[in-house]
Amino acid sequence: MANLKISQLPEVTTAASSANVAIVSGGVTSKITASNLKLEGIRRAEHSVLNLTTSQTVNLSTLVSVHVLLIDNPGLTLTIQFPTSPVEAQVCQFTTVRNTVTLVAGSGTFNPSFAGAPVSGFKATYVYHETDTTWYLIG
Repeated sequence: MANLKISQLPEVTTAASSANVAIVSGGVTSKITASNLKLEGIRRAEHSVLNLTTSQTVNLSTLVSVHVLLIDNPGLTLTIQFPTSPVEAQVCQFTTVRNTVTLVAGSGTFNPSFAGAPVSGFKATYVYHETDTTWYLIG
């Protein structure tokens, strides 16, 4: 195969576990298998932390998947609005801490819904399935 620019290479959307990926580590170009590249040592995640003192609609971020909702006052009612233009397989998760809160699902279809009055420490993880425009509870 002739030398090609990266932009000229064929695109793959899913890499086999044994597929090699070029990587520069410490100034040296090496290879790593797709399986090893996905191996987590320390897991890190961009996240948002929101202090909530009044009943309101909470728009979960479209840029990060992890949301911590600090419920500063007991008895609040929060409408949780997931991203309104999600992409296939997008994950969105949130937790409520400090106080009990009443949750209302914003627009969108949730299976099953998270709506209710959970105690502090409630958490839910959903994945979006584009074919039937539904957020499915996965954790």
